[in-house]
Amino acid sequence: MRKMLPKLKKLRTPTLIFSMLFFFCLFVQQTSLFALPQHNSPANASNPLKATVTYEAGITIIENQTIADNFLIMNTANVTLINSTVQGSIYIFNTGILRLFQGSNVTGNVVTSDSSSLSLENSTVGGTIECRDSSLLNLTQCNTGLTAIWKFDSANMTISNSTLGQLNEFGIGGAIQILNSQITLVMLNGLSTTYINNSNIITLSDSALPFNIITGPISFDFFTFNYTAFSTAQRTVNLTWQAWESPIIDGFMNLTFEIYLDEQLYATVNGSGFFDHFSGSLQINITETGLHNISLVSIDSSGNNYTSTIQVEIIEYPVFPWLEFWIAIGVIAGIIVAAIMLLKYKQRHGYQSALGTILKKELGDSKIKIILFVALGAAPGIILFFIFNSIAGATPLSIDGIRTLVNMIFTMFLTYFGLAFSIMFGMGAVVKAKKDGSLSWFLSKPVRRWEFLWGKTISFLVIILFVVISTTVSFVLGGIAFIDPIYIPDLLSMGGFLFIIGLAALIPLTAIVILCSTVFNKPGLTIIVPILLLMVVPVITAFLPIVARNEWPMLFSFTYYYETLGGTWVASGGGLFGSIGSMYGTLFGITITPLEITPIQIILILSCITIACLALSTYYIQKKDIP
Repeated sequence: MRKMLPKLKKLRTPTLIFSMLFFFCLFVQQTSLFALPQHNSPANASNPLKATVTYEAGITIIENQTIADNFLIMNTANVTLINSTVQGSIYIFNTGILRLFQGSNVTGNVVTSDSSSLSLENSTVGGTIECRDSSLLNLTQCNTGLTAIWKFDSANMTISNSTLGQLNEFGIGGAIQILNSQITLVMLNGLSTTYINNSNIITLSDSALPFNIITGPISFDFFTFNYTAFSTAQRTVNLTWQAWESPIIDGFMNLTFEIYLDEQLYATVNGSGFFDHFSGSLQINITETGLHNISLVSIDSSGNNYTSTIQVEIIEYPVFPWLEFWIAIGVIAGIIVAAIMLLKYKQRHGYQSALGTILKKELGDSKIKIILFVALGAAPGIILFFIFNSIAGATPLSIDGIRTLVNMIFTMFLTYFGLAFSIMFGMGAVVKAKKDGSLSWFLSKPVRRWEFLWGKTISFLVIILFVVISTTVSFVLGGIAFIDPIYIPDLLSMGGFLFIIGLAALIPLTAIVILCSTVFNKPGLTIIVPILLLMVVPVITAFLPIVARNEWPMLFSFTYYYETLGGTWVASGGGLFGSIGSMYGTLFGITITPLEITPIQIILILSCITIACLALSTYYIQKKDIP
């Protein structure tokens, strides 16, 4: 016992602190129970003074009685009054149900809310009827000439064969049906739809706005959850919309629409007719590029109007420089012809070169591979043709849809085809020849080392040229039958840019793999490099802009370059990896500084990579000892 006393003394302070906290929490809890906040109802709500009769569940039928109390009907209670009088007010909540039949009368007010239901047949209410939330009201054969009904929120009402004093509508939804009835005053102020059929409305005050919504063209950003400007390369925009009017009298809706382009009246559309809502469409021709505002104004017979506005950005993609392209082709062809003539001239004067022999041998040995890759190059365009054929209807496809789909498929094609091509051909450039001893055999002959390397390199460039031509032609022919003829020049221009992008992507990649094949002695290392360049590095660098708050890390991503070219020349919207960082940065509320780089700069960067890799390959094979 004496040994325990020191240990208990050590627990004295913690025990005291815990006891104080316990009594403090108990005091706060008891105080909060006696200080409940007062419930303040809205100014236009009917507040019960007391509810002496409460119904919470079950079915209750009250017949031939007079009750001098308020009613509170809630939860799943179902109350029916037959030839009875309630000398008070009735409040219906939750999913409660109240039915009044055969001359029943409520001298006070009736308030419905939540998803409750109120039905009156041949009965009266001395005060007001308030319908809130998603409650339901049905009046049949009721002669309540002094009763005022108030509709709020999304409540629904049906009034048939009845006489009312006043109906006030302030809803944001729901509907009002008035059939074969007479109402002294109807005031429409909200967005509910009111149908008046074969009824006498002595005074109709229509302040309800003729609501409309533009359904197209629209663009929604799922990362920011905001509508953004719709971007298109087409000069014709198909404006579509839905519109509602209140009241609709005897099934006739009276609406007129005015369409404004950049605050100038463009067209007027008559939307009147025997229907409950209007679905409209209009072709709008926009000649100038840039950002434009299109406004739709719906006007009812009372002069009320409602305006919806969207923004449309007309994009003009660059036109392919065909003249400069053919001049460049002519210059390159001239250089090649001059080089061949110079080589033959030197050979006639004793210079021996195996460059042509190696080139012919490499192309001859790769016939099956060339046929295979040229067929694979045409496959995306053929697939695209069947896709367009399946989705094309009576009207031509939009040039925007074709551009977007072509850019997406072409980007994927360059990534996976470039991976297969670089592995298949790059691995056989030098490293395979070193491994099987054929390089030593070649060099034992009168063959210069650089001729061996460049003979293979030129053969790869020829194969790339055939493949890119096949791919470009297949894409153009795959979409040319499904567009409006006025956009054929745009499609041809897009094909020219696809050709440049294909060369800009595959040639540097092949040069990098040739360098690796020259430096490494194992084929496995040559295979790893294109996998890293096209699969691993782009995924890593795609998220680095979130950390750096800048897009400069994308410069280390090989796919970023041809994705950016596709986004500039073919279809805006990024590629597989180039826009991931910016999208997630927007989602996380991070501002990322964009990388300002032009297509010319990208071409120069890729050209420098190609020249550097081929120069290093040539230097290395000249200096390295070949076993």
